[in-house]
Amino acid sequence: YLSGERTPHNNANAQGVFFGLTHEHDAAALGYAVLEGVGFGLLDGWQALTAGGGDAESLALVGGGARSEWWAKVLASLLNTRLVNGVGAEAGGALGAARLAWLACGGTVDEVCRPPDIARVAEPDPELAAALQPRHARFQRLYTALRSEFS
Repeated sequence: YLSGERTPHNNANAQGVFFGLTHEHDAAALGYAVLEGVGFGLLDGWQALTAGGGDAESLALVGGGARSEWWAKVLASLLNTRLVNGVGAEAGGALGAARLAWLACGGTVDEVCRPPDIARVAEPDPELAAALQPRHARFQRLYTALRSEFS
């Protein structure tokens, strides 16, 4: 966490941590650890939503990360949910703002909320999910243990 964390921890003081770092880790391992941590944070949020009764057969992956098939596979595996990239998914935030403007200018909900054509689908990989599960459990234990240290 570089700017605190929102859902589900609601902790503006949460900070990034590398744990278990040794001389065997290189820059690529650190980069992977950052992405894994982002994924684990998203999983924590998804688990909070599903614990509250939310569910979805698929989720939309938007933003710059939507360009990466690898990232989509990791997230789909972590969330155990199909991820769908619509055409133009990398500009999802801008598209959302444009849709709100269109609605404000008289567009109908049916027109404005039509889903984009599907460009790519990432399915969960059970082997990858199984490999990430104990790492996520460790992530959660570390967050709990370090929460009081964030200031």
